[in-house]
Amino acid sequence: MTSKVYVVTDLGVGDGGKGGIVHKISNMMRVHTVIKRGGAQGSHGVSTSKGEKFAFSQWGCGTFEGIPTHLTNQMVVSPEGFLNEADALRYRHGIYDAFSLLTVDEDALCATPYHGFASRLKELARGDNPRGTIGTGVGEAYRDFARAPELALKAGDLKNPGLRDKLALIREDVRRNLQPVIASEFLASDRATAAEEIRLLYDDAFFEHVVTRFETAGTLVRIVSHDFMGDAILTREGAAVVETSHGVLSDRLTGFHPHTSAIRTLPRFTRALFDDAGYDGQLVNIGVTRAYAIRHGAGPMPTADPTMAEHLLPGSNKDANRYQGEVRVGPLDFVLLRYAIEACGGPSAFDGLAISWFDQIRTNGSWNICNRYGGADDQTFFTPSGELRVVDDSSFAHQTTLGNKLSDCQPEITTMPIDAAASTDELYNVCATVFNDALSVPVRMVSFGATELDKLSK
Repeated sequence: MTSKVYVVTDLGVGDGGKGGIVHKISNMMRVHTVIKRGGAQGSHGVSTSKGEKFAFSQWGCGTFEGIPTHLTNQMVVSPEGFLNEADALRYRHGIYDAFSLLTVDEDALCATPYHGFASRLKELARGDNPRGTIGTGVGEAYRDFARAPELALKAGDLKNPGLRDKLALIREDVRRNLQPVIASEFLASDRATAAEEIRLLYDDAFFEHVVTRFETAGTLVRIVSHDFMGDAILTREGAAVVETSHGVLSDRLTGFHPHTSAIRTLPRFTRALFDDAGYDGQLVNIGVTRAYAIRHGAGPMPTADPTMAEHLLPGSNKDANRYQGEVRVGPLDFVLLRYAIEACGGPSAFDGLAISWFDQIRTNGSWNICNRYGGADDQTFFTPSGELRVVDDSSFAHQTTLGNKLSDCQPEITTMPIDAAASTDELYNVCATVFNDALSVPVRMVSFGATELDKLSK
């Protein structure tokens, strides 16, 4: 019986450094399986002490160690992504049979290229008012499933003779719903891109290509019954780790609408996954954040400071793009972190924190921190002490207004000197003390570099 399952949850919008933390836990605890939930649009970066470097989307961040990955029914997968990622692992890293390390729940929802077209065209149609999207169609597939479940393509359908017909229905549904978007007046800079997306949306040859690729994925992926996780994974001795996508502040109802994901990202939804599997072992909840604030894409970020980019972004592999938008960084925001933790159930919901990118703070020799805002006065949205209120069953309208209120807040920044010559043990203690005082959750891991050897755990 699996005695412990480590659940790794990003406390921001999804750029906290989960990949390296999952990789470290996989090594340190010698987990038998990486279990994934969320969406396959993610790019969970791993750098190993052996010199390997990869951004995982479908496979888990223990793949370089030969640790199997299981994609649950709470995962939105990409059949096209299966093929592309397997090829990259084979030809760039010598993992010749990546599919032997992967199982997929038959009920996992599939995103198609047509959902990707919908995501990207809708973002282009927003012009200068972006919502922010990665553009792979994960969110579109999830929203379409909620709207028209009979059109949903599940992983189990990849092996069914009706696959072509299901893809044709999805294509037709997307085309019909995109008519107002296609009729939009796109920005001049986006018109060529939109025209190519629309062309492929109506291209029958491309449709045949999609069918072939999905049929191929169906022959290569090991698709298992929904009971497989409870019957075959959680019955194994040892530990497992859950790798989640997105972050608490991109949760559909906790984040700041409309700059959110379509999916739910809070740990309680992971808990439900294990309750469904009949698991009665220990779940160890680890919250992840960088030692500074970062947001890739549109949405409120009170501590954003463009002057800090050159001091915080070196080596982060976070480039601006048309769909996600620019990468913003700034002082660590404890107000938002406290909100994220409270939305998950408060400090008791977490067994510990993992702090990434503290090596950048060490290099800079100073640590900029925000512990409160000025202008957080509206007590419908803020407490008397200026904390964000967590509202049960909050509405999109409430979360939209809260996001707008955040944009009007003024962060109060303090700067703490950091001795770059101090030992990692000393710096660990500095980091742990600051975080524990601000969040009332103990720090269990601090990252001082890219690889698993650079992550100190206590």
